[in-house]
Parts: sequence; structure tokens; C-alpha cells
Amino acid sequence: MPVFVATVTAAYVSTNVDGYALLLTFFSNARFRTVEIVAGQFVSMAVQLMSSIAITQSAWVANAPSIGLAGIVPLAVGLARIAGLRQGNRCDECSAEGRTATGCASRIFTVAAVATSGAVDNVLMYSGLLIGRPPAAVSLATVIFGVLTAILCLGAFVTTRSHVSISGLQKAAARLSPFATTAIGLSLLIRFDTLAWIYSFA
Repeated sequence: MPVFVATVTAAYVSTNVDGYALLLTFFSNARFRTVEIVAGQFVSMAVQLMSSIAITQSAWVANAPSIGLAGIVPLAVGLARIAGLRQGNRCDECSAEGRTATGCASRIFTVAAVATSGAVDNVLMYSGLLIGRPPAAVSLATVIFGVLTAILCLGAFVTTRSHVSISGLQKAAARLSPFATTAIGLSLLIRFDTLAWIYSFA
């Protein structure tokens, strides 16, 4: 159990480096209230978890090595981002959308939509983590993700209210995120012995 908890925590942290940068931007935007940002982030997390659980229950997961092929997506995305590490990131998108959103429901939707739009690697990582786990483990992972989401929101909120350079943290997160995404892809390929499986066809 301690190993599973540590694995779930590591998976969440590695997939939410860019999520932290997004939250910094939202909390720095006066158009968004704290409760709206937190609600939107939890909605996004719920969508990601439901999508991950749905994948684990689908028929295509029967052949374990083939599951790891899902790691190709975050691996390719991560390598592409590393190769091109540019200044722009999803934080720019959320700033633009935040300026045009009106109404509480619209702002919650904006946060959830932006947070979920780039979460393909998150869903693949979580589904790979939950495949083959008993319902009790899935429930435990859900609770852990909820607690970590609350901590993530709190951390971003406290950061924006401090004297720390927000732009500096966002740039650091943007540079670290591609490496985390690449690691996610490799971990899926390794966990399900997909590399050896592909090599067997050579």
C-alpha cells in the first residue's frame, strides 16, 4: 500500500507541473475568484479520472504490452516540446480566455476546459496506473488525487499572494513540463514491457 500511494503521488506530481503554472495565471487574474478556480480545477480532475477509469474498463486493454503503446503520445509530445522549448505555453491561452469569460459558471468552465485541454498525457498515465487495480485501490487513488488537487490549488494561491516572481515560476514550469511528459511516456512503455514487445517483431 505505501508503494501504491507513493506511485500515485509521483504520477500526479509529474503530470501537473504545467497545471501549477496554469493555476498561477488564473489566481493572478482578477476576473477569476478563488472558488471558481478551485471548482474548475476539481472538475478537470474529475473528468481526467473518469476518462482514465473508462479506459481501464474498455476491451482494448486485454493485451498488456499493447497498453504501453499509449505512452508513445506523451513521449512524442514531450520530445517535441523539449526540442522546441519556446516561451509560449497554455498559460497564454488561459489568460486570453479569462478576459472574455463572464459569469461564475462560465469562469468555472473556462478553468476546467483549459486545464483539461492539454491533459491527454495525464489520462494515459492515470489509466496505465489504474489498470488491473482492485476497486479499493481505485477509490484510494481517487481520494489521493483529490487531496493533491487541493494542495496544488493551495500552493498556487499562496504563491500568487507572496512576493515570488510568478513569471519566473511559470517559465520554470514550462521548461520542466516537457521532461515530465517524456518521462510519463517512457514509464508507460517500460511498465508494460512494450519496448521488448515491439523489439520481438523485429
